[in-house]
Amino acid sequence: MNDKKILLLCHDITTRLHLNATWTAAGVEMLAATSEEKPDCIVIDLGRRDALDEIASRRARHPEVTIIACFATYNDEAVGAAKAAGANDIAARSFVDRRVARLLQLEI
Repeated sequence: MNDKKILLLCHDITTRLHLNATWTAAGVEMLAATSEEKPDCIVIDLGRRDALDEIASRRARHPEVTIIACFATYNDEAVGAAKAAGANDIAARSFVDRRVARLLQLEI
């Protein structure tokens, strides 16, 4: 069992992957946005109005956790702003599940 925790702040991915309380790999739990638990990975959608604030806030709370910012349409300026706010990695929404799986060494 992996016992990994993911904070996923991206409505589209949650819907597309049919996620409620668990990731598609066994042993991975999705945390509620309000959870105080330390996640192993945070995914934040750059399409959110508060994405940059959310990245900066999560980075301040969890400086050692990998934050992946994802996007539907690539925008150089938004990617640069996400990195400046504290995102470690950037991924297209269609590939973020594989990026998380690789990061957490999951099989999906």
